[in-house]
Amino acid sequence: MTSAGAQRILTAVQDILVERGLEEVTIRNVAAAAGLSIGAVQHHHKTKDDLIMAAMNEVSRKFIERVGSAVHPEASARQNLGAVCRILGGVDDESRTASVIWLSYASKATTSSAVASAHQASWRLMEEGLTTLLRQWNPDLDRDDAAMLMALLDGLAIARVTETDRMTSERAQRLIDQYINGLEPPSS
Repeated sequence: MTSAGAQRILTAVQDILVERGLEEVTIRNVAAAAGLSIGAVQHHHKTKDDLIMAAMNEVSRKFIERVGSAVHPEASARQNLGAVCRILGGVDDESRTASVIWLSYASKATTSSAVASAHQASWRLMEEGLTTLLRQWNPDLDRDDAAMLMALLDGLAIARVTETDRMTSERAQRLIDQYINGLEPPSS
């Protein structure tokens, strides 16, 4: 299979997840969405779990890339922290879509050890990154502060996906800002 075909499969899995949910990710549905034969999909991914893992790895790679590109050397530590939190909290539409996919994978992680392992590795990496950003802004902050911030961001991302009327983009951003402002370093 060409790399274009492999990419079409991964895109189809992601589209199905966002539009129809995890239960609709089947070899047959992915083949139809990708415009490929069932055999072509099975040649590359033997099972539904293989499809899900490949798509999860791709989504994680892109997500980590996006988070990394939100951090700019010329920006302040507070600006970089805010930009990353905006992505992790699912504030904008692009982040919200990633949150839909993340939520599907988090659900699958409860029943698949392979997905759970990949999910845990991704979030350990995110916690380390948040810890670094927090310490650049306020050296007194540590991993527990990053874990608490991640819990807030996870909750906001879930609310942005499932309760868009209650948790608007503006409200999510305001809550993130309030929380981060509460971590402000002492003035000298």
